[in-house]
Amino acid sequence: MRIRTLTAVTASILALGLMTTGAAAYAAAQETPQPDQSTFIDGVPSPSDDEDITPDNEEGLFIDGEPAPLIVTPADLAQGPVTLAPGQLLIVVLDAENGGIFSGTGGSDDNAVVAFEAATTGATDDDASFNASFSAEKPGTTSAWIVGADGQRTTFDITVAAS
Repeated sequence: MRIRTLTAVTASILALGLMTTGAAAYAAAQETPQPDQSTFIDGVPSPSDDEDITPDNEEGLFIDGEPAPLIVTPADLAQGPVTLAPGQLLIVVLDAENGGIFSGTGGSDDNAVVAFEAATTGATDDDASFNASFSAEKPGTTSAWIVGADGQRTTFDITVAAS
């Protein structure tokens, strides 16, 4: 059997190889994972860069050029006139804290200015339900009304203001 002895050069090459390989492996294991930049809130995709979300102090929040809906109760409507932007929705709910589907009827004197859409409730829990709403069609002023399931009628004015 032949025994080989390591020369100083061979030993230093082996040591250097082990140190660099070991250091690289150690460094790879110690890297901190970078947060996923594709989510805004964990599990929720962030808004895309091309999506137009612009706050407007006078008209509310606009998303892709559309004004955010205005959500009101029958008691809110009884307090006075409502001003909407063209394309904006006025959604009627039963109460401010719990929402709830307003199942009454409604309408306006001029459907060209605002149009009423009655609530629809799903046949089962899996089916979609939609609140009653008025949609602002074109600039103008009209009188509108809603009648709750209890028969109480609320009349109010709606102005659709040009942007």
